[in-house]
Amino acid sequence: MANNSHNLDRFRILHIVPYFNPAWAYGGPVRVAYELNKRLVERGHDVLIYTTDALDSEQRSPAGEQTVDGVKVLRVRNFSNKLAWNRLFIPEGFGFGLPHLMRNFDVIHLHEFRTLQNVYALPGLESYNLPYIVMPQGGLPPELRRTALKQVYDAFYGGRLLRHASRLHALTEMEKQQYLSMNLSPDRIIIIPNGIDVTAFDFEVDVAAFKRQHDIPEGQPVVGFLARLSPIKGPEFLIDAFAQVLARRPDAILVMVGPDDGSLGELQAQIARLGIGKAVRFIGYVGNNEDKAAAYRSFDSYVLPSRYEIQGITPLEALLNETPTITTDRCGSTTQLVNADIARAVTFGDVAGLADCILDMINNPDAARAQAKRGRDYVIRNFNWDTLVDQWIEVYRTIIAEAATRRRSDSA
Repeated sequence: MANNSHNLDRFRILHIVPYFNPAWAYGGPVRVAYELNKRLVERGHDVLIYTTDALDSEQRSPAGEQTVDGVKVLRVRNFSNKLAWNRLFIPEGFGFGLPHLMRNFDVIHLHEFRTLQNVYALPGLESYNLPYIVMPQGGLPPELRRTALKQVYDAFYGGRLLRHASRLHALTEMEKQQYLSMNLSPDRIIIIPNGIDVTAFDFEVDVAAFKRQHDIPEGQPVVGFLARLSPIKGPEFLIDAFAQVLARRPDAILVMVGPDDGSLGELQAQIARLGIGKAVRFIGYVGNNEDKAAAYRSFDSYVLPSRYEIQGITPLEALLNETPTITTDRCGSTTQLVNADIARAVTFGDVAGLADCILDMINNPDAARAQAKRGRDYVIRNFNWDTLVDQWIEVYRTIIAEAATRRRSDSA
């Protein structure tokens, strides 16, 4: 079991996660792991990221031990980078020595849910009765894809992981309800949203230069998408709606920013069928904050048209850049953003409704920008990582104390 003779306010935390900085192409969970752990280290906690060499669709990160912005990282080579890009991480030798390694930590933080890394961790968690947190990041529902494989995983491993976890993390009330539908105890469920670096876009950018670079005409309304080109993000829904927008605003431009995650060919075919190719720009993956800020600030309306989004970080980024924002009812943070009157929402699949919402924004830019400006202030107050890290530290403190009490009881 973990040795707890050290300073009780300094915790040793092992994070087991499929990918880490700089694997930004894998989306929001990478950013979450980085922002959380960077701040834990700044607060004096001893952190190790145990991860794989995943980087993007073409490249790997160097395997082995590294330090990234003060955070200790141990990367293990994936059997196949192509499989990793398709979210099947098979790190070679990942489980070798893992139980012994885990015993050196006070708490284990499992990022994602149905991963081989968590399978490798399970024997050590059970043998040594270690306190641990499961953080699915939206991955609880088995029906999203590979349903049969997920059901097998749950039968052998997933059920045990959830039943014995010290805490089950939910990003939103939506995810809490998913746990409850699995007959899991509400007493172990914690809700902490993913935060955002609220200073990440505190600089000026040359929006005009960005538009010139990507052949976006100045003075024409721009509808923006910034996410992976994946079915789960609903880009085809936005394209259908944009075709209706274009019928009433022939000067509108649709800018699609993000890496291809299996949908690019179908989207290009859809655009060709609709005959709107001249009004659409595919920018590709944008990784640095300067380019992201220029993209967001070039949009007159940012749309996250997801068919499933447990929280949604890009709407927060858009609002930090004072960009008018639209989400769907399938996004976990939608209710909060709409109730605060800082973003708008449509029913997923309501093409005419989305088109009307976009048109209202680009036809009434002053009202849309005023709403987005309020949104920036709200995001800074409510999604600041520094505040959320305080909540995480309190969770760690609580479950470490519970584990210590349990050990004393067992040895009595």
